Formats: sequence, structure tokens, C-alpha cells
Amino acid sequence: MPKDPAYLESGVRELERYLHSDELYYPLGNRLPQLTLGSILLWLRRGGAPSGKFEMQVMAIRSKWPAAWEAKADREIRSRSDLWMNYLSDYRDDPKSESRLYSQNVRYRVMIHLFLHADHPSDTFLRSVFKAGAFIWEAESEPNFPREQFWYLFGSIQE
Repeated sequence: MPKDPAYLESGVRELERYLHSDELYYPLGNRLPQLTLGSILLWLRRGGAPSGKFEMQVMAIRSKWPAAWEAKADREIRSRSDLWMNYLSDYRDDPKSESRLYSQNVRYRVMIHLFLHADHPSDTFLRSVFKAGAFIWEAESEPNFPREQFWYLFGSIQE
């Protein structure tokens, strides 16, 4: 995740239009990743306190358009869950190769958590192949992800 606030600035500016669009993955332009609610929530969480002003804006928009937010969130939860389950399926087929991609793909699991604050059906399997260890993303975002809740960010999966 880039440290540049351009994603949050652009994403928050476009958030209302995005909520009312048919797009699940909304282009922001300027070589920025596509806007989704999960991405916004993840960037806010990873950014910690410096993202506070954006978090207030996002929550205000969410409060203003709760039905649109929930509809978009439901679609994204299904999409991110499918992506996560596909990654785990690929891992089952080729653990050595796919284990190297864990730190990139686990963001889908984090997004699901940020939406649902719950366990995922894949967690039983994930726990069976998980090796506890150090936080896998940049150190400055570690305090924003308590180990008890985000255990899967503190280690890797077996090769």
C-alpha cells in the first residue's frame, strides 16, 4: 500500500458517485488503484491516525447513504470472498509457489474482516497451514491490526 494520500483523497472525493454507480471496481485514474469500499476501509486502517480526517468523511457518506453502502458492501464481500477462496484453492494445488503470494492475497481476508468483523469459513483451513511469525506488512501499520483479531497477518503459510 502506498503511503501517498492521493488514493484516499481521490477515493473520498468520488465515494458518493461510486456508491450510486453500477461499478464494483471504480476507476480513479492517475494510476491509482480502483476504488472499492473494502479498499477504502483497508487504506484507512493501514494509515492509522493520519487517515482520521478521511475516516470522518467516509463515515459521514456511509451514514448519508446506508442502503447504497450496504448494497455495495454485500457485492464486494462476495467478490473478495471468491478471490480469497480462489487463492486458497490455488495454494492447495501448488503450496510452494502460492505461499510466496500470501502477503499480497491476504488483503482479501482483511477486507472481509473489516466488513464483517467475523471469522470466515476458510479460517479452519488457514489455521491448519499457518505459521505464526512477524507482522507481514509495513511495520508502521502493525499497531492498527491487533494480533488477536488479525492473527493471519502475523506469520505466513507453509510451503
